[in-house]
Amino acid sequence: MDIRSAELTKYAANCMLATKISFMNEMSNLAERLGADIEKVRQGIGSDPRIGYHFIYPGCGYGGSCFPKDVQALIRTAESIGYQPRLLQAVEDVNDNQKNKLPTFIKRHFGDDLKGKTFALWGLSFKPNTDDMREASSRVLMETLWEAGASVQAFDPEAMDEAQRIYGHPQRS
Repeated sequence: MDIRSAELTKYAANCMLATKISFMNEMSNLAERLGADIEKVRQGIGSDPRIGYHFIYPGCGYGGSCFPKDVQALIRTAESIGYQPRLLQAVEDVNDNQKNKLPTFIKRHFGDDLKGKTFALWGLSFKPNTDDMREASSRVLMETLWEAGASVQAFDPEAMDEAQRIYGHPQRS
């Protein structure tokens, strides 16, 4: 394989996985509004061997060091040659919206002023069994809660040292 094709392959693989995650989050949001059971939908589409079960779990959005960086890099590369990568832009937009879903729900429920309220958060890294908090949805949630005046009690079995490094202390108001 030539160098340019190898480079595009690496980016394309991560962008495909990010697309599957954003797609399932979009389907989950739609299922919620339609009254459908996203777990049954997930099992149904996963049973199709052309799709499979990997990376089709709805959740809080993707993060970490690879997917956000690679989606953004491929968007910039495409734009630099005059191509608008609409699907990749949508993948990124869906992911950004998904990361803001819980903070928006909390503020809608409790109001914009969260002074005097304490929220518990289990899980700080972008995925289980790592200390990597880069682009983690927990960061969006904690920062939104702190900006609104709330206190946060947070724990992650792997990422407490990383939270300490980033924020000084994960239990902060």
